[in-house]
Amino acid sequence: MHGCARRVAGQREFRFFSARMSQSSDPIPDPHFQSPQTPLKPEPDPVLVSAEVTPMDMAHKRAAHLGIFLTVLIDLVGFGILIPILQPFAQRFGASDMQAAWIMGVYSLMQFIFSPILGVISDRVGRRPVIIASLVGSMIGYLIIAGAGMAQGGLAIALLFFARIVTGICGASFSTAQAYLADITAPEKRAGVMGMIGAAFGIGFVLGPVIGGLTSNTSLGPSLPFFIAAAMSAGNAFYCWKKLPETLPPERRGQGTRRPSIMSTVRHLGHTEFPSVLLANFLTITAFSVMTTTLVIWTGKKFGFLEWDNAKIFGFIGLIAVFIQGGLIRRIAKNGNERVLAMFGVMCMTASLALLPATSPWITLLMVTALMSLGNSFATPTLNALASQCGTVQTQGETMGAMSGAGSLGRFLGPFMTGLLLHLSPERYDFAFWLASALMLLALVAVLRIRRPAAKS
Repeated sequence: MHGCARRVAGQREFRFFSARMSQSSDPIPDPHFQSPQTPLKPEPDPVLVSAEVTPMDMAHKRAAHLGIFLTVLIDLVGFGILIPILQPFAQRFGASDMQAAWIMGVYSLMQFIFSPILGVISDRVGRRPVIIASLVGSMIGYLIIAGAGMAQGGLAIALLFFARIVTGICGASFSTAQAYLADITAPEKRAGVMGMIGAAFGIGFVLGPVIGGLTSNTSLGPSLPFFIAAAMSAGNAFYCWKKLPETLPPERRGQGTRRPSIMSTVRHLGHTEFPSVLLANFLTITAFSVMTTTLVIWTGKKFGFLEWDNAKIFGFIGLIAVFIQGGLIRRIAKNGNERVLAMFGVMCMTASLALLPATSPWITLLMVTALMSLGNSFATPTLNALASQCGTVQTQGETMGAMSGAGSLGRFLGPFMTGLLLHLSPERYDFAFWLASALMLLALVAVLRIRRPAAKS
């Protein structure tokens, strides 16, 4: 298939909606679109809106959007609970700054390894079973972390590492959720719906750290937040089992002949803009993870911040993400301007990360983190939308799995590099922030290499 799938889908959707403009002004993907390698099938998709647009069909689509949003939201709230408390929790058992950073990073190493694998599996067996199984696994991982609080010393640290491996493997299903949305969304509207994922991430950044900060120092013990996260994952799995519809029926599933890896996807989509988009996404997420890992330790050492203070910072970052990715990005991401929005976001992050070491509580710290959250909220959904436009209907799981896998590699390398920097240069936290800013400069170069999308005919 030459060029991104977006142009082909745009041509088909134009012909489809020319005949039905009077029924709806909201573009919906052509349900009979197949990649050129697959013969067209006359059967209508039971979840995607069919040629006969009915209220029940639209209700199915809305239910699917709402269902996956709630699923990602609850999962990310559970993840967000750990952000301000996991490193201090590990240090209670004698973990060094480097070990605490690596406990954060091993989660993302597992995501890097398993995101492409789960993406391809979801292309073969459907999105729903992968999502449900991953939520059950996350519940088990959170329970192991809670159990580590009852151990001591090296055993507790080992249990934390093991639990983060389990939850990292299960967290790799994030790419499946992105593919789920791409299944039921027209290419030109994907920046908006990827913003839904970003909004869920933002809400998770608001509620999760607040819950973690409030419950980590209660009479019920420091393990309480992890029991809460486990209960949320269990409830989420039950909800998906009962309510979440499948978006990829058997006749639309890929054959899965390629080995699931990021490099195989890059080779497969090398004729599109995907390699540049993937690189920009990887560098952006690496830089952001350097910041999140460093910030918790830095504010504790420099400003004497406790878990609740850091929870307020991450909550503030999340509120901005909710506002932008939950609503604003839908209004302004149109007419093929995703590249411009991504460029703006990357530049904001570059400047804010360079300025962060010069801040102090609370005004300048919040101003700089606001600029950083603004940049990340513009860059992340637009880069994911650009990536989704480079895949076909049958390979959305693989495409988004590669994006998620590269992002997970970045979330691993960020804490790994932070740990090494803090080990080699103790107390020089500014080095880590400047490293993150330099990575964003490289991301800007990658975004500049993305050609402007061709106008739809």
